[in-house]
Amino acid sequence: MEEYLLTGGPGSGKSSIILYLEAYCGEHIIREAAEDRIRLRQAMGVSAPWTEKEHQNKIIDLQKLRKGRVHPDAARVFIDRDIPDGLAYNGPETEVYQRLVSESSAQKYKKVFLVELLDETQNSNYRPENREEAERLGAKMKEIYSGLGCEIVRVPAGALEERAKVILENL
Repeated sequence: MEEYLLTGGPGSGKSSIILYLEAYCGEHIIREAAEDRIRLRQAMGVSAPWTEKEHQNKIIDLQKLRKGRVHPDAARVFIDRDIPDGLAYNGPETEVYQRLVSESSAQKYKKVFLVELLDETQNSNYRPENREEAERLGAKMKEIYSGLGCEIVRVPAGALEERAKVILENL
């Protein structure tokens, strides 16, 4: 199965593109584990789950679980962020860093789509980063995936349908 990854700074529109690819193009997808875990923990009363000691490990575990659930007959799958994205949020001083490095080196993508920030981005309870932080994280994602030897395709800001078209035309 070919894996295509969408990455980029928070609020760039990755999740909307992934959902569009599923709903309007019939593609197999894997939703972003980090956002879903944050939303779930907040619904359970934890206001800042990213401060929990095992937060990143739980994200990795959920991501691996979701990858294992992709239909075996799927020719390809589009992934909304993946384990290497965690390297942008966790430096070498963190306990989870070595696991992230190890798990990241095992990932193989047909292509990585770097989704650029929209003109207007919104932060929220589960996405607290401001525009400057989102730009820094997007640049870090590009650096991480380039370092892993991935082919990176830029997805410029624009209408949802146009962004999905850029991805599908670059498979």
